[in-house]
Amino acid sequence: MPVPSNVAMIRSDVTLTTFLCHAVAANRAEHKTLTLITPQHVVLQPSFFCDLAEAWKSLREKLALGSDVMLRVDCCHDDSRWQLFAAMSQQWDLLRCRRAFRRMKVDDAISLTRCLVVGRPVDASTSIVLGIAEPNVTLPDWVKAAPMSLPA
Repeated sequence: MPVPSNVAMIRSDVTLTTFLCHAVAANRAEHKTLTLITPQHVVLQPSFFCDLAEAWKSLREKLALGSDVMLRVDCCHDDSRWQLFAAMSQQWDLLRCRRAFRRMKVDDAISLTRCLVVGRPVDASTSIVLGIAEPNVTLPDWVKAAPMSLPA
């Protein structure tokens, strides 16, 4: 889906780094998965996930987490949307993101999954789990919701 011209792009700046710091704290200290709740009309493009991966690579170095600690992004959807066309579209988006990861050489830092339930962080894991979901998705109790707000 093309990006409308009146949409502001999110770039890898302190916003993404701050968000990732909260994700690390939620995973490690609170044993929760920070989950960005996006409005239904928001479509995150591969460039967003590449910027997120770049910010993650920089942050994990600053936090001395090690280069093997991956950022696992669970993109969850309502199972009522799992119709054939929606499923094919989501698979295509996932492939576009993975291709962009390889092109930007960030595939060693991030993994992207489509799922029905946001993953639970595991102690001493080699990944930090971050969720992305629409408002209509029922979230488990190990999720710490972070609703996205857009300017009016």
